[in-house]
Amino acid sequence: MARKPRVHFSGALYHVISRGNQRQKIFRQQQDFAHFQHLLENSQKQFGLRIYAYVLMPNHFHLLLQVGSLPLSRGMQSLLYRYSRYYNRRYHKVGHLFQGRYRAILCDKDEYLLELVRYLHLNPVRARLVKDLREYRWSSHGNYLQGSNAGGVAVEEVLAGFSRQRGAAIRAYERFIRDGLGQGHREEYYEVKEQRYLGEDDFVERMEREIQDSQQVPVKITVREIMGEVLQCWGGTVSEVLSKRRGRQESLLRAIVAYAGCEVGGIQVPFEIPGGEI
Repeated sequence: MARKPRVHFSGALYHVISRGNQRQKIFRQQQDFAHFQHLLENSQKQFGLRIYAYVLMPNHFHLLLQVGSLPLSRGMQSLLYRYSRYYNRRYHKVGHLFQGRYRAILCDKDEYLLELVRYLHLNPVRARLVKDLREYRWSSHGNYLQGSNAGGVAVEEVLAGFSRQRGAAIRAYERFIRDGLGQGHREEYYEVKEQRYLGEDDFVERMEREIQDSQQVPVKITVREIMGEVLQCWGGTVSEVLSKRRGRQESLLRAIVAYAGCEVGGIQVPFEIPGGEI
């Protein structure tokens, strides 16, 4: 069955999952985790995202994001492209880093916000990476323990749901996390409706009406836009990309454009560029 296009409206809450290609590691060293955190914070500022939770695992990551006026695809395409470029340069790799398109599940915020924050933060314990969740640095759990918005994580709304007093809210959050330690994998968080919704039927119907009323269409990144970004970062000219020559520079630029088109734009190769083909 063909995948439905991404949907967007301001205030939508998404559970985003992306895995390494063939489950390979996407974070090898502490510097990699830290660089992704930096890029995520930049994306939060640049694209108006509200980050409720995130967890970075060795071969995948989870994000819990609320979008504003800009669609999720804009922020995710930038984040994945920039991290893929960093990773391939650092480890002298060529090819796909991530496994196909990232998965974005549109969630019923009223029903699932708290549960998803807990589920994401407990990932390192379920994977037996740590016994004490406080030892895991590569998630937003520490932000909640400190009541801190560092890194662009919006902790206030979740903590306010526990108590208006910050100290009491943090202690209640810790109890909430401990209460979930015995939970295993929650398949119901992935068994979505209409290929994209986590919520009951009334939520699905409300979202469909919201989409129709907003008259928004999915935003697609074009090959021309990808080519422009690649040339800006790597140098070179449009004529070199479109050239039929097989020189080292021309071949490298075409490979990078093709890779970026597949990796962040979901574009299948070969694809047409006005004036040429890759």
